[in-house]
Amino acid sequence: MGVMVWRPGVKNRKKIEIKMKILHVLYSGLGGHGNVFFSMVSADKKKEFEYEALFNGVEDVREEYKEKCTKYNIAWDVIKKKPGLDISYYIQLYKKIKSSKADYIFLHGGNAIIPARLAKLFSNSIRIILVRETQANHLKTKADWIRLSLCMMFAGKMVYLSDEYKSQVKNTLKWLFSTKYTLVIPNGIDLDIFNPAAKKDNSSIVLGMQSRLIDIKDHITLLKAFALLNSKAFNLPLKLYLAGDGACKDELINTAERLGITNNTYFLGMIDEKEVVNFLNSLDIYIHASLGETMSTAIMQAMACGKPVVASDVAGINNMIENNVNGLLVPVKNEIKLAAVLEELIINLDEGERLGKAALLFAENNFSNLTMFERYKQAFLS
Repeated sequence: MGVMVWRPGVKNRKKIEIKMKILHVLYSGLGGHGNVFFSMVSADKKKEFEYEALFNGVEDVREEYKEKCTKYNIAWDVIKKKPGLDISYYIQLYKKIKSSKADYIFLHGGNAIIPARLAKLFSNSIRIILVRETQANHLKTKADWIRLSLCMMFAGKMVYLSDEYKSQVKNTLKWLFSTKYTLVIPNGIDLDIFNPAAKKDNSSIVLGMQSRLIDIKDHITLLKAFALLNSKAFNLPLKLYLAGDGACKDELINTAERLGITNNTYFLGMIDEKEVVNFLNSLDIYIHASLGETMSTAIMQAMACGKPVVASDVAGINNMIENNVNGLLVPVKNEIKLAAVLEELIINLDEGERLGKAALLFAENNFSNLTMFERYKQAFLS
């Protein structure tokens, strides 16, 4: 997608295409931001846009992100944030956004809305600031709601991941909410990458979860449930794989030690996209214990790999999973119920296969990154 211009030549005038440039401002660590960004880039089969990435946050940029930027010929930069209030961080954001000379600014979350708005005021190139809002509403702090209010005032387009999520924001912020500049665009993943493959090692029953190891997830309940399962006798030994890193890692390792499950609980750390596919296809059951989501990329990926998913019955998950249809839902912070549901699946492999097939079909019908790309393209151009 671009505009056609004429550039003077020595003897004639040459017609060339100038691509519209999108600057993506996204978190540098593990999370859905990078997945959505690179899924969008890979879906741009005709290379209609030029892309630039500005990674930021307290964590270092993932090596996988650097490699993908090289693969797709994407210019990128990074701004590290110090813990707490860091004024210089916001100043650097403003300078980098302004100097990018992008046509469109895509904010994955509203943390950079003030620097982006100031950059737009003092830039001749920026046409639209689009904010993709991702924080689960019931987990928002007062500061999060204030930040979202600023986004509504200063962004040209607001994107929510579901109608339910949008309605909750509308009911909370009322007069600040503008339907005119609001869109609902679900996340998408590359279904050519995330698809089922036969499990290579069938010597054990493997359970797993991938996410940041942070307090808005519910890994503690998962560990407690796994400890309950460990006390039971199954035909095959059990293993629990936890992929990801974060502030709660030490606490979770200590919890596993206290529960006596360190011999078959594995903390895998950060894994790249290729490893994620292999990780998911090594599982018998995918578990997502969480206090709330907006639209979990990890669950989407697990469903696309045809895995039976057992997840917390919370907003942002129960609009993706219909209980006993394409997955199983359990009450949050209830290790007894979680363990009981997992036990039933471990014993009844046919039920897990049924749920996995339904999950795969749902993913194929709802999670395409090609659809996501087309909708974002229209958002910028309309």
